[in-house]
Amino acid sequence: MKIPYKGAGVALFKKADGEYQVLLGNRKYKPQAGKWSIPGGGYELKDLTLFTAAGRELKEETGLDLCSDVKAVQIGETVTDYIRLPFFKWKTYMYEVPSDFPVPTEIREFSEMKFIPISKLGDYKLAFGVKREIKKFLKNYK
Repeated sequence: MKIPYKGAGVALFKKADGEYQVLLGNRKYKPQAGKWSIPGGGYELKDLTLFTAAGRELKEETGLDLCSDVKAVQIGETVTDYIRLPFFKWKTYMYEVPSDFPVPTEIREFSEMKFIPISKLGDYKLAFGVKREIKKFLKNYK
């Protein structure tokens, strides 16, 4: 029997130079090594909800505390519905941060992290599902 995978992430968007940019990091470790993704990862038993898992992963991977460091407005959330597998669930919590929000310097699981303009995403090798989540954001919040 396949053990269900549950995970969550936090997508931070800011509007700068007339367009939205999304905070992505270049993953250091397998299975997504070398691909750009949002901070996030698997649900652990100590997590009460997928939201707490997303916040914990954000803190572990970037040093940012969702409650105290990210002065942002929640602009939505998406649940992965394009993978029709009973053993996989992913939720992305989306926030808009001020245009002067800095790139985290305490990155741990990424070799590099930066805000990437949405129009330039095609220039990057994205982790599985990232492009689709960003499209959902643009559809609902542009």
